Amino acid sequence: MRSRLILLTTVLILGLAAEASFAHRPIISRGSAVDAEHALSISNVQVSRVVYHRVTDGTAQLWITFDVERSQRLAVQLGVPFIGRLREYRPSLAVLGPGLPEVELPFEVPEGLGGLLFQTEDVDKPQVFDEPFSTTRSWILEDTTVELPEGGTYYVVAFHPDGENGKLWVATGREEDFSLADIVELPGMLSEVRTFHEVAMGLGIPCILLPFGALTATCLIVAGKRRARL
Repeated sequence: MRSRLILLTTVLILGLAAEASFAHRPIISRGSAVDAEHALSISNVQVSRVVYHRVTDGTAQLWITFDVERSQRLAVQLGVPFIGRLREYRPSLAVLGPGLPEVELPFEVPEGLGGLLFQTEDVDKPQVFDEPFSTTRSWILEDTTVELPEGGTYYVVAFHPDGENGKLWVATGREEDFSLADIVELPGMLSEVRTFHEVAMGLGIPCILLPFGALTATCLIVAGKRRARL
């Protein structure tokens, strides 16, 4: 029985890893990454990540930073959760770094850096994105690839040009790379993701929780059989 449980556990973990391969690694902004000095640092910008951020008077900007050793391409998306009051919410996105052209922004840019600005106020029909991993929906306002011309430190900054409060998310990278530790932490993180999207946990079970539920049920059955033998 023990060997069967180990086999089932392995299969469920592999299935969970397969589910994870269809999603960005989620990160919840805690409201501290509001400028270049306190930017959220990511180690490999090619690995897919999504950062969820609440725009308030005290957290008007979301700053993400990363280093690259050479020129390369950056995949980046900007979106907002599928919530009625945010239907017309149109934040902007800036990519800052060495070798980029001069850019005018409503905030201070680190010395010596240029940038590219992506505005979304003219987006009338944004793409609707259904995320089966967390069973949430979003509007994608910008989906682009940026050429990073040289090695150095870069920033991705999301903000609302008029300072309007709301919610947004920024996704970077295309490569799926989930470790076992990431997978174990995902159920708790997904609860926060669904809260961010204002989706009640009782209105649908995220697909990632199904393997955990099956594994829990199996463990309970095995434990019950053991007690019956005593």
